[in-house]
Amino acid sequence: MPTHVVILGAGAAGTAAARALAAADGVEVALVGRTAEAPYNRTLVNKGVAIGLLRPDQAAVPGFVVRGDSAERIDPEARLVALESGATLPYDALLVATGSAPRRIGDAVPGAAAAVAVGRLTTLHSLDDAVRVRDMLATRGSARVVVLGAGLVAAETASLLHERGHRVTLVARADLPGASAFGVAVATRLAEHHRQTVTTRFGRTPTSFALEGDELIVGLDDGTSLRADLAIVGHGTTPAAPTPFTDGVVTDTRLRAPVAGVYAAGGVAVHHDDGSAPWRIDHWADAAAQGEHAARTLLHDLGLSADPGPYLPRSPYTANIHGSVVAAVGRTGADGTLVSTDPLVVVHERDGVPHGASGLDAVPAVFSWMDRLHRPQSETRR
Repeated sequence: MPTHVVILGAGAAGTAAARALAAADGVEVALVGRTAEAPYNRTLVNKGVAIGLLRPDQAAVPGFVVRGDSAERIDPEARLVALESGATLPYDALLVATGSAPRRIGDAVPGAAAAVAVGRLTTLHSLDDAVRVRDMLATRGSARVVVLGAGLVAAETASLLHERGHRVTLVARADLPGASAFGVAVATRLAEHHRQTVTTRFGRTPTSFALEGDELIVGLDDGTSLRADLAIVGHGTTPAAPTPFTDGVVTDTRLRAPVAGVYAAGGVAVHHDDGSAPWRIDHWADAAAQGEHAARTLLHDLGLSADPGPYLPRSPYTANIHGSVVAAVGRTGADGTLVSTDPLVVVHERDGVPHGASGLDAVPAVFSWMDRLHRPQSETRR
């Protein structure tokens, strides 16, 4: 009898896991995506589709047979997945790779719901979001765009829109955006680029939204307001998973959930390491690496593969912001130690062991740390 493996989610983690399981003897894989949604590369949402460089179909991830029927509930004891259509899907092993959802402006903020309803306030997380932004901007030669948030995706979006002639204001709750992700040195340099290129309102929070004709008025917590054609929310993500994992799937070091036969990878996975707070990484390359690792753990537990060991993030990524390139590998954070100013490189350590590196206009230098991560620096110097 074959082992039936169900993968929930057809993004980077799910498709990488499907590839890793495809060649395994005695394993049958069902890849389940969202209803009426084909797999697509989410990195192209803001880089390509939203700014009109790509059509939505050009962001597709080809080569997979996907059942488009969103998972709504998992019954771990019965080993069943309840789907949106009303169908149920049995499994012997389950990999949850349903990714993340964008943090939104809550309806409790005055005017937010009305602004969302008319398309003037939107997230930029999905292809539908990208098409909405593209179509809104297509009717204006030089739109006034307020980007709420200054994380990596929000900052890159602000840069891309500015390059295309739009008038961008970047609003961030933090006085120094990016410090918690890359450390003070990189964040300070990046903030300088923002101030030189777009209008910035750092240390500010939106408190209200109002519609006046074709304008959106964004009220801030200092009593000032911004007039815009469009506001884009870029406040990061939260895990998105079916019941009972609505707060994400807690995993061990090998990406197993604390439920027999269940694994998780990508933006939905909440990692727990000895001695550290729970953490997530939500970018395409790392999600793919997690998906492959979870699949290898699953095959090991079936007696079909060697133990892959603990998952240790090393995946690289870059973002182009105002003509400079932010680069990072592994798991970064506020705990950065400056190791070079020219080029600017920061190494992120825990207990003397590097677990990430980041920098600005330093791609080769940052990426050179990939093979040195998760090993004591004294060992890598030999």
